[in-house]
Amino acid sequence: MRWSELDTANCPIARALSILGDRWTFMILRDCFSGVRRFEGFQANLGISRTILRDRLAQLVRAGILVQRPYQERPVRHDYVLTAKGKALNGIMLMLGEWGRTAVAGQPETQIRHQHESCGHILTPYVACAACGEEVVAKDVRAVRAFGRTG
Repeated sequence: MRWSELDTANCPIARALSILGDRWTFMILRDCFSGVRRFEGFQANLGISRTILRDRLAQLVRAGILVQRPYQERPVRHDYVLTAKGKALNGIMLMLGEWGRTAVAGQPETQIRHQHESCGHILTPYVACAACGEEVVAKDVRAVRAFGRTG
């Protein structure tokens, strides 16, 4: 499969990667979830070239993950705000961060953790079945095609 064909592939992971499959895109999203909204804030945090940042932000806006909201008229400047579609990536970002914290070598004592506001505990995210509440692990999952066909 060619990279340019991912957006039309018969696979939801491939279609998602056609939008999100770039390291800078995930770093921009990380910053969005941390409260960064302005171009200059992303640029300062990431050290990314202005051209790449402009392109990735535009792609996220086109995909409906971010929306631009003007905060200044002359010159026109925008905040970049997560949409409902963008906020739906929260679980993925938390899981990716947890995987990076536990599975990738680094300095765990300096890594950011997330606190669950409701109970006050440090969050350890996991995937659970919405129907029964049981934690989902790979060995207990099988792919099922539309209309009940397996494969």
